Amino acid sequence: MPFHFPLQAVLHYRQSMEHQQELRLRAANQQVARAQHLIEQMDLQTKELRSKEMEELSSGTSAAELRFGLLREAAMLRRRREFEQQLTRMQQLRDQQREIFQQARRAREMLESLRDQQLSLYKKDAARREQRSLDDLFLMRREYLRRS
Repeated sequence: MPFHFPLQAVLHYRQSMEHQQELRLRAANQQVARAQHLIEQMDLQTKELRSKEMEELSSGTSAAELRFGLLREAAMLRRRREFEQQLTRMQQLRDQQREIFQQARRAREMLESLRDQQLSLYKKDAARREQRSLDDLFLMRREYLRRS
């Protein structure tokens, strides 16, 4: 009789749930990476603008252009702060998703451990039955040979 794990359907469900949570965690990681990349790009743009403004200052520029540059830089800084806040929220969501994924993994591992224990017991029992059968055969043969 082959091994049958009575909770196989539950194990399959747990494996499916773990896989779904892993996919969600990967998506959350990608969102965090995307947000970090946006902030890095914004920092690079700010650095380029400052460099450009320094060149314009050395070549002479009007007060209106200076004022416009300062307003543009202030707007970029506000936008960067908004991106940083979004990044913080995304990191928190990612951390929550990581915890959910780890819980799903532990639930699956617990059932797999139970299945492995039951399989081990099944194999030991099957080995005992086989040995008992071999012992019975040996005794029957010995008895037959003794009578002959």
